Amino acid sequence: MLEIGRECIEKGVQLHVAKSNIVFDNTLQSRIVAVVLGLVAEIERDFISSRTKEALAKRKAEGMKLGRPVGGAKNLKLDKHADKIDGYLAKGINKVAIAKLLDVSPNTLYEWLKVRRPGSAPAV
Repeated sequence: MLEIGRECIEKGVQLHVAKSNIVFDNTLQSRIVAVVLGLVAEIERDFISSRTKEALAKRKAEGMKLGRPVGGAKNLKLDKHADKIDGYLAKGINKVAIAKLLDVSPNTLYEWLKVRRPGSAPAV
């Protein structure tokens, strides 16, 4: 919002922010408001960053592992359709058509096949 306000001021366009009841125009008052709001936003970003870093450091110090677990997911999106997929493959339906029947992208099906049915996945 502040960036748009600044551009409007530079181009001589008045911007009315109804929710905040603020008018950005070429007056000194609106320029001061824009600068103050910009500083407040920057300070708030710094506070959020600091709080996040402190929380992560605390969890790390407590021995909690951070980030995504190593290895693949135990349950995959297509696991519940395993019987259907096997049936479609047995009938000779191509993988793109199977993906459409299951309403997923072909890549999702290929990845599932690579993990759950290694002999059925296409070579990429």
